[in-house]
Amino acid sequence: REAMAKLYGPTGQPTTSVLVSPPTFESPNTGNLYPFDLAKAAGLLDEAGWTDTNNDGIRDNGKIRKVGDPLITMRVLLQTSASPIRQQTQEIIKRTLSAIQVDVQLTFFDSITFFSSDPTVTNTRHHFYADMEMYSTGNRSPDPGSYMRNWICSEIAQKANSWKGLNKERWCSPSYDTLYQASTAEIDPAQRRQLFIDMNDQLINDVVVIPLVRQADISGVSNTLVGVDLSPWDADLWNIKDWKRGTP
Repeated sequence: REAMAKLYGPTGQPTTSVLVSPPTFESPNTGNLYPFDLAKAAGLLDEAGWTDTNNDGIRDNGKIRKVGDPLITMRVLLQTSASPIRQQTQEIIKRTLSAIQVDVQLTFFDSITFFSSDPTVTNTRHHFYADMEMYSTGNRSPDPGSYMRNWICSEIAQKANSWKGLNKERWCSPSYDTLYQASTAEIDPAQRRQLFIDMNDQLINDVVVIPLVRQADISGVSNTLVGVDLSPWDADLWNIKDWKRGTP
């Protein structure tokens, strides 16, 4: 994560939570969940029965589906959109997983394709015909309700809703839905905050989303302007009526 964060310059920071803003809703529970320990990762795969039984450099479970078929191997496909930073991030992931004998195949599509809302375009993040996919997302409101709705069961992206559902992971958890529904009716700020933290933690513990980097937006303002009050929750020009030329 630290190597990936450096690709974004001073605004990039490693993160292990999917809900990081506003800060009051950020979980205190995920920071130690993902220590970078390749030896431990390899050991866990060994314990789970994924070893390199034919010495080809890729882990397998020593099984075949039927006579004549190849071994079931640990190969994953990682897709994303075309961007220098994302391709560099893909290479970091590939290099790291290859070190523990997991074969990572990389693919990427132009942004128009990957982020298309056309249900007939299959190489999109909503169709998600890969093992892993990567893109930027985040909460864009002072209240995280609409953002955390992305993972309820009724939002699963599928043919029935023309692939427009927000739940692109197609993960369904009744317990998560219960937490979300409770958040829509809870009026106590402290209890509502805890509901959002619990939702975040469930997403992380169930490995629905693997957060990598948090990134801040950057806006430049002339030092001859006074009255500028930038907000992460609105357009930079939201209070332009209050802007005036002043002394630097």
